[in-house]
Amino acid sequence: MQDKPDPPRKTYGFKPREFDRANPSRPDDPFDAAPPTRDPGIVAADSGAIDVNDLIRSGAGAARPLGSKATANPSNDIHAMLRENLARADAAGLNNVTLPPKRTSKRTRDYLLLLFGGNLVLAVAFVLQPVFAGAGIVLYNIGLAWIMWLVMDKY
Repeated sequence: MQDKPDPPRKTYGFKPREFDRANPSRPDDPFDAAPPTRDPGIVAADSGAIDVNDLIRSGAGAARPLGSKATANPSNDIHAMLRENLARADAAGLNNVTLPPKRTSKRTRDYLLLLFGGNLVLAVAFVLQPVFAGAGIVLYNIGLAWIMWLVMDKY
């Protein structure tokens, strides 16, 4: 019995190097018409020193300089309505803002109460186990001060 002949070998290759231009340039495009030229660099001024006003004049061209208020927005009915609303709110006192009175903090009172109460309990424990009670007094006082004055917000 004869073997079936092998199928012809597949050949692989790269894509062509040409690419399709999706947006071809216009024939009147000045960038395509003139070949690129070398940058001349900094050109010396004919008049000597360059002033800031010279730079503004050269950069601005026909445009007006920055910060000019030549074209102000004309007043219209919306501006008039907003002025009326502001006058009405001022007359009613809605724009008068007063700060609320400052509350007295109870943090010092709570700290002293916990300080004396906790140390009293640990002083009683000092009679039974002096080493553990001494360490407890140190840890309790440092932890209480840390929590009351550095961790907690004002209340």
